[in-house]
Amino acid sequence: MKPWWVAFAIGCGSPEPDAPTDGATADGMPDVPAGCELPALDAATPELAGWLTGLPAPRATIQQRNDARTFLLAELAGLGYTAETHQYNNGANVVATLPATMGAGKGIIVGAHFDTVSGSPGANDNASGTVAVLGVAKLLAGVSCRTAPVTIAFFDQEELGLFGARAYAMSIDPDTIAAVHTIDQVAWDEDGDRRFELEAGTATLNAEWTAAAGIVGVPVTKVPTEGTDHEAFRALGFAAIGLTEEFVGNDTSPHRHLATDTTDTADLPYLALATKLAAQVVISEISP
Repeated sequence: MKPWWVAFAIGCGSPEPDAPTDGATADGMPDVPAGCELPALDAATPELAGWLTGLPAPRATIQQRNDARTFLLAELAGLGYTAETHQYNNGANVVATLPATMGAGKGIIVGAHFDTVSGSPGANDNASGTVAVLGVAKLLAGVSCRTAPVTIAFFDQEELGLFGARAYAMSIDPDTIAAVHTIDQVAWDEDGDRRFELEAGTATLNAEWTAAAGIVGVPVTKVPTEGTDHEAFRALGFAAIGLTEEFVGNDTSPHRHLATDTTDTADLPYLALATKLAAQVVISEISP
């Protein structure tokens, strides 16, 4: 597998479809009323490498996780968000909500865990998901007409038992949330097929992600995988889904939880596709 900086220089992503999808513009984005603006899906791509290398690593001890939270709070502030920590017992999540600009739709949550196991830099598990969510946050800030609020969430202590996601899910009412999207491990694609797995989604969420995948130009497979942050929300009655590389399809990083899970093993163009895919889903959800 090429180092990510080589692959990234060669090119990023698959070509967009030639013809618009129903309800979308020719570039694949949702059709919106006059006066509303949408970002290009590639707009966050230049920041991904810097975020991936800039996120402190490892992120297992209290001090290491505090350093990561400081980084995430600063990056969100730089994107125009007012972020805060959500404290619980022995941990703290980082959250920021982008308000609706029109309408009063139920909220959307987009999140990833930022912690690692001890001794692992966690470039794929899960700096990749964390970076993808930062990219989504940047793209959503460029959506001028938003029919629902979106919460950007970075969860603590997933590696110890989904503690951060569970604590955050318990703090909000499922009836106020339309969908929860989580991202975990999206920087390994050894066979180069650009396929992603959709974990344990509802029929509606699977349909949304499948439609977005058609626009972005990537294949997806529906799988029943649990064991990461989306499970914590589903257990409390939220509609939730996870995005990951091919864990079930046997094309997942062999460096998981090891000292070798470093940035030079991460496939940045694949990570960029994950970012575009997730952003496409949420932009479609909140566009009028």
